[in-house]
Formats: sequence, C-alpha cells, structure tokens
Amino acid sequence: DTKTSVTFGGQTELPPLPIPSLEETLNKFLKCLDALYYDYEEQKEASQAVVLEFLQGEGPKLQQLLLEYDRTGRERGEIGSYVEEFWNDAYLAPDSSVVLNLNPYFVLESSPDPKLAGNQIRRAASLCFASVKMASTIRKEDFKPDTFRGKPLCMDQFHALFGASRVPKRNEKDVIAVYDRSNHVAVMCCNQLYYFQALWPDGDVAVDEGDLCDILEAIHAHAHKYGKDDD
Repeated sequence: DTKTSVTFGGQTELPPLPIPSLEETLNKFLKCLDALYYDYEEQKEASQAVVLEFLQGEGPKLQQLLLEYDRTGRERGEIGSYVEEFWNDAYLAPDSSVVLNLNPYFVLESSPDPKLAGNQIRRAASLCFASVKMASTIRKEDFKPDTFRGKPLCMDQFHALFGASRVPKRNEKDVIAVYDRSNHVAVMCCNQLYYFQALWPDGDVAVDEGDLCDILEAIHAHAHKYGKDDD
C-alpha cells in the first residue's frame, strides 16, 4: 500500500519527466557533435543540413509519437517515464559485459575504522551487516526516499536492489527477476559458493555483526581447506 509506505509512498505524486521540444533536442544534438568534428566547418555544415531535413520531414511525426507513447504508457501504468523502456533496453539488450561498457565500477577504500583496517573478514562483516539492515528497511518500506533540494526522487529501482538477478534470454533481451522474499546472503570464496539466512521471514534482521564475523570465518576456513583457489 503506497499510502502507508515511507519508501514508495510518494511515487504517484512525482512529476513526469518533461519531454523537450524537437527543436531543443536537435539543438542539443548539434552542440554535442561539436567536439567530434575533425573537419569542423565542412562536417558542421553537413550535420546542420541533416538536422534541418529531419526537422522539416519525419521529425515532427516522431516527436508526436513519443509524446503519445509517454502519455498512454503513464496512464496505463506501464511506464513511469518515456525514457524508462529505452534505458532498460540499453542495459539488458547488449550481450557485452555491463561493467566498463555500460556501468562505472568502484573499488572500496580501506575502512576508516582502525578496528576493521587490515582485517578482511571483519570489514566484510561490517559491510554485510549494513547491507542487511538496509535490505530489511526496504522490505518493510521504512527506508526514507532519496531527495534532491528537499524534493523526493523516484525510488522504483530500489525494488530490485536486493534479491534480484539478471536472467539471460536466447535471441531476446535479458530480464530482471526479483524475489521479494529473499532472506539469504551468498558468499563466494575459493571458487566455492555458500549461503546463509540473514533475514527472518517477516523481514527483521536475523544476525548481528558478531554473527556475521563467525559465519564468514567459518566459510573462509572451509573454503581454504576444500577450495581449489586461494584467492
């Protein structure tokens, strides 16, 4: 029930993403091309001619179709924004690796807590515990929405932040599957896979940081005894 949800309660009140006019889009397109020209004057003139042809030809018809697609999609509840389906396709349609090709990636810096610095298992337990607590608050829909300049932002993608997987499809784009009753944490160590329960069925946190340290230490010991790789 979005009316009682802290996390998703404001979804229906979010303003739609505005669609720029055709002229605005084409002007921005031309500005973006400026940095790509190696024969500036000739290529810029050619680009302007193509854009003008589009503006006087199929452009207005396609702009109207986009406006209609956005309006009917939001009225039927199929999309929240005109870019939503195109955005998803950009990630799910290509077969190439998402990391580097589509997504930035990051490396965690050393813990600012000296008690955790240099201890991989305690650091992992700390990060895992924070993630489990966040998963619990999202499951209960008590997680406060992100804001920008005091206004709430869309939280729809938080549905797939935990308990979600990209499922490959043959000859079609992949899909995202979400299991909203997921309550476990998966761990890979020395090419061995392990999992353990971290949430109770009602969404409450089932472990504390000390429990996680014990579990990860047991996994580490078992994996290094029976695994094939020490990494």
